[in-house]
Amino acid sequence: MAVIDLGNIRINWRGAYNAAAEYVQDDAVSYHGSSFIALRNVTGVTPVVGADWDLLAAGTDQLQQEGDILIHDGNAPVRLARGTDTQILQLINGRPAWRTQSVDPSRRVTKLAKVNGHGSTGVRSYLMADGTIKACGMGSNYSNGDPTGSHVYLPSRISPLDCDKRFVEAFSGGMQHYALTENGEVWSWGYNNYGQLGHGDTANRAQPKRIEYFVTNNIQIAKIIPSRPNVYDHASVLFLTTDGKVYGCGYNNFGQLGNGTTANQLTPVRCGSLINITCVALGGMPHHAYAVESNGNLWVWGNNGQGQLGLGDVTVRQTPILHPSLNNAVKAIAAGGYTAAGATPTGHGVVLKSDGTIWVAGYNGYGQLGLGDTTDRTSFTQITHAAFFTDIVTGDGRYPSCAAISNQHEIYLWGYNGYGQCGTGNTVNQLSPFKPAGTFQGGVSKARFGGGVSTEGCVLQADNQLWAAGYNQNGNLGLGHATDSNTFQKVLGVSGTIEDWALYGNGTSGWGISVLYNDGRVDACGDNNSYGECGTQPGNLHDVLSLTNVIF
Repeated sequence: MAVIDLGNIRINWRGAYNAAAEYVQDDAVSYHGSSFIALRNVTGVTPVVGADWDLLAAGTDQLQQEGDILIHDGNAPVRLARGTDTQILQLINGRPAWRTQSVDPSRRVTKLAKVNGHGSTGVRSYLMADGTIKACGMGSNYSNGDPTGSHVYLPSRISPLDCDKRFVEAFSGGMQHYALTENGEVWSWGYNNYGQLGHGDTANRAQPKRIEYFVTNNIQIAKIIPSRPNVYDHASVLFLTTDGKVYGCGYNNFGQLGNGTTANQLTPVRCGSLINITCVALGGMPHHAYAVESNGNLWVWGNNGQGQLGLGDVTVRQTPILHPSLNNAVKAIAAGGYTAAGATPTGHGVVLKSDGTIWVAGYNGYGQLGLGDTTDRTSFTQITHAAFFTDIVTGDGRYPSCAAISNQHEIYLWGYNGYGQCGTGNTVNQLSPFKPAGTFQGGVSKARFGGGVSTEGCVLQADNQLWAAGYNQNGNLGLGHATDSNTFQKVLGVSGTIEDWALYGNGTSGWGISVLYNDGRVDACGDNNSYGECGTQPGNLHDVLSLTNVIF
């Protein structure tokens, strides 16, 4: 027995507590990491603070798992078990406790701004639970809604001309943005170089303004389809009405607005005589468009330089043409681009039919038609594959890739693979559908391509986890580093139950991921060092390499 003699204090150290041992006053023992001293003779009484024992020194063996905290309950140190990912530490009646975060509606996100596959150059926008819109990032052309044109590093409220207006959806193109009200009104702001905001002029706007054409003509809009931004932001936009008609405004050099001309339109015009439309697709420049009718008919128009309209020729169509042979379509995607910066416009299209087959037409320089070669097609041609497909996805821009999800929740990819975005383990272009290996196979529910010029990556969701492959030199994929990956890896930092996610940005590097959770929080990653579009840093900007909490 060791004796510690401190003059007026004498402690007999007895080591670890033994329930069978007899202890006398001033005996000290260790128990569960803490030290206790006997106040009187005692046998068979567990050391706890009371008449028999007092605490001599508090230890930490009470902490059982990573994240536990040692607190004082007013009488003694006690363990506070770690909280969940969605809880915050609060003082309740003077004592620390974990509580589910109660977020003010003006700080809780209800929807991410919708993009046409990808979009929103240097800006990320959010629909808040109170019906307002917040945005952060690049201030050029008032894209982020800041009236001074300054970059905004944390999401800030965008103030419409009617300050009491509330919205139910938000949409982002390149540097132009749109919002819908519950009664189908459209409000727009940002870049307006070709009249894509629909206000009858080409003035850029920081404040959302209502498009009066629709109100005057009693037209209610259900969905907004901005053109996909790629190497150029010559922006067009199509509007799908609640009764299945299509209108458009903005850039029209290829007849993509479908009104029979190639003149730019500063206010909305009717797109042909389309009715009963359920799905509209508008590619990036050089633009072409598809529309799927409720009966599965496919309508095509716009640029056709590589036969992407699938009509057997390369003639531009300035009004929608009913495709003569392709029917039973359920989804169509139009993808544009250039073979090199400023040279040789291209485009291709991918159509999913109700029988689970995929049909393709147009430019095929990188195998993006998935037909096993690099030969263009001017007529829609079926990709021969045994799988029954339920969804299709494409990139856009200079070097696009494609993907499809089967009814077995497996993903197949093909096309340009210069950054390994097809998950093949190499960077060789993939000329036919390839099924990458991974535990995500069998659980894939969604996929998107980010980038939109040449720095492309693919992100997919399987259950409540995101996986990514491809370009990652700005942390775009959220893998915790800035190195490209030619296989699919887990995105790091998922911190709750995923409600939605999207890929924002385009250009030579400027894109990343935003993830919305079911409790209204958002995490983001990717390019952030110039404009602060991730919304995770109030200053000292740097790229965000894994999903990180957005500060509202």
